Amino acid sequence: MELKTQLKQMNFEYPDQVKRVDMDLLLESMLNEIGSTDPELRDEFIFGTFAELVMKDYLTVKQMNIVMTTCLDDQHVFYRIGEKGTDAVFTRSFSILVLALLLEKDRDVPFLTDEDANRAIDCCVRYLQEEQDTRGYVEEKGWAHSIAHGADALAEAIKHRKFGDERVAQCLETIQLCLFKEGVYVDDEDERLLLSLEALLERGVGDAVLVSWIVGIEDELELRFTNEGYSVPFFHTKGNVMQFWKSCYFRLLFLDCCVETRVTIENVVKKWTKKFYG
Repeated sequence: MELKTQLKQMNFEYPDQVKRVDMDLLLESMLNEIGSTDPELRDEFIFGTFAELVMKDYLTVKQMNIVMTTCLDDQHVFYRIGEKGTDAVFTRSFSILVLALLLEKDRDVPFLTDEDANRAIDCCVRYLQEEQDTRGYVEEKGWAHSIAHGADALAEAIKHRKFGDERVAQCLETIQLCLFKEGVYVDDEDERLLLSLEALLERGVGDAVLVSWIVGIEDELELRFTNEGYSVPFFHTKGNVMQFWKSCYFRLLFLDCCVETRVTIENVVKKWTKKFYG
């Protein structure tokens, strides 16, 4: 409650007042409570304050590096990674979101060493690969949104100057992996994952790569159907994949690009619709 009261009282319309705060102590408290189950404290005040502090230059390079290093540790982004249905997801999900903020900041005003930037990029990929708690909104505790936040971080990683073309295939594989995780995406996860795809498009990824990728997703869905049949888990997976394909189709249409990929998506959606609904 003391931290919540302090953050409520911070007014960024008065920068001099903010600069009088013991920033090291505040950052330590915020990082300790980043996974609070109080949605107002976690979403609005802690993350909102991080966004203001990072993007409006209230933090020193040393402080930003401390936040980065802390977020990357096993008590934050990878805190109890692999668990499902526990409150640990809030710590992981909001730590990766702060990491996305720092990568965005480093694109505009570089402060990370090449080694640290590469470590952060690798962390964004690894997080989405290893996160198993796919819940979006949790009653009484607010947004977990682990896949959406991880997708935001992956998009920032792809936009970063240290992201190399050798990572493209790994990123596409990671997005595909997310589509086949257990759970049903109902909170715009597909749209957030597409931010990473857009970032790849901006880097020059085109039809040749994307068509092969879409076909690979379709092959995996076919294999799941062969193994699982008309089961609840399969229909949940099919729903996630089909929704992603449809969102992807219209995103590419709005961007007026990747005609061959759009045709491929149209064909696979038509195939799976006909398979189940005639």
